[in-house]
Amino acid sequence: MAVTGTRPDPVPAHPPAPPPRIDERVLGAGTSVRFATLLFLLLAASGSMMLTVIIGLADGDRTGCELAAGADPSDPSWTQSARAVSQAVAYHLCQSAWAPPPPWWQLAGWPVLLTVSALLLFLLLPRWKARPGRVVPLEAVDPDGELRTLFAELAVTTGLAQMPRVVVDPAATGAGAVVFGRTGRPVVCLYGGLLAGRHRAPARFRAVLLHELAHVANRDITLTYATVTLWRVFLALVLLPYLLREGYVLYGVLADGRLPVLDRPLMLTVFTVALVHLARSDVLRSREVYADLTALRWGADPHGWADETHQQAAGPVRRALERFLALWRTHPQWGLRRGALTDPAPLFRTPALTFFLTGATVVLVELHLLYYLAPYNLATIGVTQAITIVSAALVTAITGIALWRAVAYAVLTGGRVLSGWWAGGWLGVGIAAGTVLTSSGGSGVWLPQRPQLLLLPVAVGMAFGWWITQCAHLWTRNWRGRTLRPALLLSLLAVVPALALWLAWWHLMGTLYASGFRARAAGVTQWALNWLPSAAPSGDPGRIPGITTVLPLLGSITSLYLIPLALTLLWVVPLAAWAAGPATARPRWHPGPAAPPSGDVAPPLRRVLLPGLLGGVLAWAAFVGVQAYLHTGQPVPEARGGLYALRYTAGTLLALSGPAGLAALAAGARTGRFRLLGSLIAAQSTIVVGFAGVTVLASLDGCAGTLGVLQDSCAWRPAWQLPLFPFLYVLTVALVLGTVLATALAAATALTSAALHRVRTSGLCATAPRTPARVTRAQRVGVGLLCAAAVGLGGTADVFRLRTITFTVDLADSQNQAQLAAVPDAPVSESTRSRQVDAWYDLGGYTILEELTSLSGRLNTAIRAAKGAPWDLMDRQLRPVCEQWVRAGLYETVWFRVPEREIQADWHAVAVHAGQGGRRCTAALTVRDQTALVNALRELITAGRCTASVNARIDAVLRADGRKGTIRPAAQGTTCDRAG
Repeated sequence: MAVTGTRPDPVPAHPPAPPPRIDERVLGAGTSVRFATLLFLLLAASGSMMLTVIIGLADGDRTGCELAAGADPSDPSWTQSARAVSQAVAYHLCQSAWAPPPPWWQLAGWPVLLTVSALLLFLLLPRWKARPGRVVPLEAVDPDGELRTLFAELAVTTGLAQMPRVVVDPAATGAGAVVFGRTGRPVVCLYGGLLAGRHRAPARFRAVLLHELAHVANRDITLTYATVTLWRVFLALVLLPYLLREGYVLYGVLADGRLPVLDRPLMLTVFTVALVHLARSDVLRSREVYADLTALRWGADPHGWADETHQQAAGPVRRALERFLALWRTHPQWGLRRGALTDPAPLFRTPALTFFLTGATVVLVELHLLYYLAPYNLATIGVTQAITIVSAALVTAITGIALWRAVAYAVLTGGRVLSGWWAGGWLGVGIAAGTVLTSSGGSGVWLPQRPQLLLLPVAVGMAFGWWITQCAHLWTRNWRGRTLRPALLLSLLAVVPALALWLAWWHLMGTLYASGFRARAAGVTQWALNWLPSAAPSGDPGRIPGITTVLPLLGSITSLYLIPLALTLLWVVPLAAWAAGPATARPRWHPGPAAPPSGDVAPPLRRVLLPGLLGGVLAWAAFVGVQAYLHTGQPVPEARGGLYALRYTAGTLLALSGPAGLAALAAGARTGRFRLLGSLIAAQSTIVVGFAGVTVLASLDGCAGTLGVLQDSCAWRPAWQLPLFPFLYVLTVALVLGTVLATALAAATALTSAALHRVRTSGLCATAPRTPARVTRAQRVGVGLLCAAAVGLGGTADVFRLRTITFTVDLADSQNQAQLAAVPDAPVSESTRSRQVDAWYDLGGYTILEELTSLSGRLNTAIRAAKGAPWDLMDRQLRPVCEQWVRAGLYETVWFRVPEREIQADWHAVAVHAGQGGRRCTAALTVRDQTALVNALRELITAGRCTASVNARIDAVLRADGRKGTIRPAAQGTTCDRAG
């Protein structure tokens, strides 16, 4: 018989066996953590949103303080907040007087009220649902005890210690049931339609009962109803007052004849509500599938509760609309439920929506907590890092469990382990989207000035997912325990500190860079002195190309805490798994039959250790070269600070990071699917070994004549005590550079390998399956020593830096740091300038000018009284006034700069003449130097004239804009001698 068409595939002698069914409980589902995250987000949002309402209802003038600081309400860029923070002392003083934060009991009141109200509703809602008249006891519809016998049988089948209370809703016509209450006291409510059809469809009736009992066994009830009650209370006690407040603000805008603009806080509220609902629906859908599978294990008919009448929507538009609407429903589609009953693979996937929602949630949690715990953006680095640790723990728990489950499923079924890039990328997209929506960084514009930096969260998210996936793959292959949970917990705890540090940096500085932040060239010297406090300011670091970008960036990194230990954990934990060696073919942590996939075993340990050790030796040689190079231009001891010390630091970093990059490249090219972990281990071990040699060589500086850099004599001087060698900063930055280089080079190697994948699979470069490599006892001992040294080094460095952690705001330090930013002096309209000057004058400037004017009058009176008097009488007349002028010279430091250039020049002259003249006056009176006294009094008189000039100029600005002038206008034509 002739056969035409496509040639059929040969029939195998033995058809392939179906893949083994995997228990969906192999790892925790992670839904409890996601429920807890939702609760945490609702509590944080309630605090920050009600704080907005309280501040809005308070009788304060926060906008006036911002205007007095020189902010322009029509300019939403980051420069406006920078102008306020660069005058943090005056800004805090203004807010304390005119817009003080609410008292602590108001801040704590709303979350407490929300929690107590939700608790009461949580306790009362089951009683309301099971109230007489709405439901009836099971005994009322079961006179012959048939249903009670069935529930007794189900109690034995399910293994529940106590059967829940069962009631019936006769008015419900649906063929379903619902369970409510709490885990300790559940209530199962059967619909009347279900009871009516129990004899017609007994399999469906039994399956529905088992499904509801599965919710009880899986402990879904308490968290589910806690979320429901908290959500309802949030809508009533938080969202409603907030929307009423926003409506009042909108009414005021319309009443003033202005057009309303797209309100970011209102959009943020809408996004928060939508985010909570989507995340809640996603979690509830997954819990329904888990309940189905639990009921299936108890013997439920797979077709018992499936809606066989449901049909797929016709047309691509209808199908797309149905998929979109399904995201908002709390129950999954029947197609998904039927598929999960035969193959639980969907439960082990990493859906993009979950990762996107998680990334957006972390930004919202940080925003709400920071605004709630630190009103007016006065959060310290310590407070910010404490908040980001909580956020990072929540993110890692949600995404880490999902990725671990996907890896474990692939290992048990022999499938290909996912890379984690795609899932982590969606996590980063969520962080970027949340950053744009929340305007983190102080910028009010919708698109930041440098939008390309929004790709950084995406890249970090991809690296985060990649690391977790490879670590999970390594641990699942090598773990010998009866459960994977210890390995899961260890790996997640290892990545939380690093993610928290990055989130803190992104909130503090990353968003500012995206918004257009740049440092002043003159401020780079201050950054260098922060690193080298004992260095002489020789040379101008601002002349170095690119230094205004690189040095502030490194400074922002080193301002964070716990970096050495956090980055050390990223490679020590996977190295420990690597050194454990491969487990048996059948993992003990899963009872079913499973075989690891061939070709995915970890390469020999020497492939990651040898590049690290050789890289460390190369780092020693590179540092010797740096010392020899700097010795050729060694200046005299007095000039070895400044640029010379900065070059020494830069050379040390180059000597460490260069070999680390080479070691990462060598290890990444030889470790296959584990190239990220291999690159990290090789690079960071290079840093640790190399830094040990650098420490010894720096401590012996001066003992080898041609290698002397800072010293001229031979002695043991510990490197951590050298004032010109920033020991902790070098270690911190070197570890950061090593991590970045290892990740980037591993990604480049992975992309290159993917590009050559077609060549390898064509047979030209085919390799035999790799067998697990044996790890010797000597290798384990060496790994243990290396890990102990790395953890000890990182922990010791962090202990020394923990002394500098503060949770209270240092206004002067915040002001000095903000003044390093190159804030452009953007032009404003005459009306805005008038409003700024009016706010400066009205909120405190007029009091200062009145005091200075009165002090000028007292000076003239004292001069007339002291004229021709004996020296002792002259001292008694003039000294009190001169001392008051000294204190008056500090007014410029405690109040805002005048937001007008010419007036500010006169205002600065007042401070200079008052401070200098007052000090010179008291000194002249002490030594009885009449000439010096006359010159000092002339300077004080000039300070009085400059005060009058400030008053006159302010009066002119206000009157030109139709505003009320100053209380005591100065005589026209008053001039200020700014030069003295």
